[in-house]
Amino acid sequence: MNYIEGEHEELEDYYTSRIAAEEEETEDDDEEEEEDEEEWDGLRTEGPVVALCIGLAGSGKSTLFHRLHYEALEASDPPKRCYFINLDPATREVPIEANIDIRDTVDYKGVMREYRLGPNGAIVTSLNLFATQFGQVIKILEKRASEFDYVIIDTPGQIEAFTWSASGQMIADSLAS
Repeated sequence: MNYIEGEHEELEDYYTSRIAAEEEETEDDDEEEEEDEEEWDGLRTEGPVVALCIGLAGSGKSTLFHRLHYEALEASDPPKRCYFINLDPATREVPIEANIDIRDTVDYKGVMREYRLGPNGAIVTSLNLFATQFGQVIKILEKRASEFDYVIIDTPGQIEAFTWSASGQMIADSLAS
């Protein structure tokens, strides 16, 4: 049994089609309005701010990001544009519709069955599997960087996924660059 839905080629096709669809949206948006380039107190010269929060399960990470998203869209003048990524494979719901969602490509329950893991082990393993294809996520973010002010990344409540796992470090380092 394959723990990732489809083969790696299918995963690549999935993200390639997402990039193409988002590029079409970009072209339509560019025709409608011209973007103003803003500088944020001279601290940032290009690209969106990436917000990655790591914390215990139930500590309020998703609630925080929901509030940040709301504030960016509703309370800012002009509204800030956000891109949301869900990295929690075990969550049932996310408070914001995710642009990229680990649950679209990694079958968390399948990982539990395949490797006979408990919930925490399956979350870490799912994140490890997703990290092998994280370069495709970075490509999407690079192509869309000028279109968003913030990239909001919701993480699983297993701190070990980012503190002790090579994949967590790789994801954080990739986002920092």
